[in-house]
Amino acid sequence: MDEERLTIVSADCHAGAARMADYRPYVEASRLADFDDYVARVEAYEVERAVDPRAYGGAKARPGEDGLWDIDAREAYLDADGISAEVIYGQGSVPFGPYPAVAGAVRKLDYVASPALSAAGCHIYNRWLADFCSKDPNRHLGVAKISIDDIDAAVAEVEWAARAGLKGGVHLPALVGDHILMYNDPAYEPLWAACAANERVINLHGGANMIYGEGAERTALVLTEVDWLSRRALWFLIFSGVFERYPTLHLALTEQRTHWVAPMLRELDSVSDWKGNRALRAERMPRLPSEYFKSNCFVGASFFSRLECEAREETGVDKIMWGSDYPHQEGTWPWSGESLRWTFGCGVSSDELRAMLGGNAARCYRLDLADLQPTAERIGPRESDLRKPITAEELPLGQEVVSWAFRQAGAWH
Repeated sequence: MDEERLTIVSADCHAGAARMADYRPYVEASRLADFDDYVARVEAYEVERAVDPRAYGGAKARPGEDGLWDIDAREAYLDADGISAEVIYGQGSVPFGPYPAVAGAVRKLDYVASPALSAAGCHIYNRWLADFCSKDPNRHLGVAKISIDDIDAAVAEVEWAARAGLKGGVHLPALVGDHILMYNDPAYEPLWAACAANERVINLHGGANMIYGEGAERTALVLTEVDWLSRRALWFLIFSGVFERYPTLHLALTEQRTHWVAPMLRELDSVSDWKGNRALRAERMPRLPSEYFKSNCFVGASFFSRLECEAREETGVDKIMWGSDYPHQEGTWPWSGESLRWTFGCGVSSDELRAMLGGNAARCYRLDLADLQPTAERIGPRESDLRKPITAEELPLGQEVVSWAFRQAGAWH
């Protein structure tokens, strides 16, 4: 009898149009003039700054990035990686959004959208994404963009995304900028209620659109702050009692690795136990923050390393969701097979392996793994494939770009 193949769900992949102008078929007629003006500004910026719109983070566009916008090419890359399903986050800027989208030193396009245009831009991208995912909605779980400049529009987008079949939930923006209401503000209550009622996962993805100047220290500053800013909403949701009011609501914190989870939860528990917060505990959140994390939260461990896998029990094996981060240069593609062997070759049991590679993501995003079984039987790796010891010669070290999945010393190195 053939060995059963593994069902792998990547909790972190990306998709977006090749050029901003390619979103035009998804623009409502009333927004076409605004869109054309924005595209003209973007294209002039690209000429001025010599920006490749297909590039990520200032790097050259890589072979294989056509899967960002070509669904057939994408499925070929997923097949080669043995990935049966994926959660898809945005790539680059959405229409009317800050451009370029990545954090760092690059001067941004001088353009500030109104709340109405920001919401419209998210809807344009979401319409493109729903079309992109429609080839196989069970395999491609699109994460809808929402703008929190207009909370009513964000609620409407959540409800539209549910009707449109975007199964990845919604991407909650990082808490940066003076104009943003903090996520403990009661004004967000309709948004949390809509996500819970429509069973949409709230996603916090690594990355915050900040500018850090042109000095040599800029990259160090980005790496130091970007994940903290991205996960900042976690404690706002916990301490404002969102998970107490909506016990079925799921939160995924993705592309932030896992090393921070245990110490952060210990700190949050300590904060909640301080005598000045006893009234808060009694009135709003009778359980410890770590208990809400255990019942409601998951970690999308993009480029999951062996160091993190060895510490999996401290994080919680039932919380970890593997992700390839396709096609970003820090992700596992095109070395996912080597990455899986490297990461999980540390005494991981069969049950643990299946949970971290697909089972936990299925629980988080409410997937029926039976729907993915035909794809897994066709392209999924066998467990024995991942049990093969990997040699130093097989590790993609010394390449021009090396995945962070192969880091051996810490969170970044």
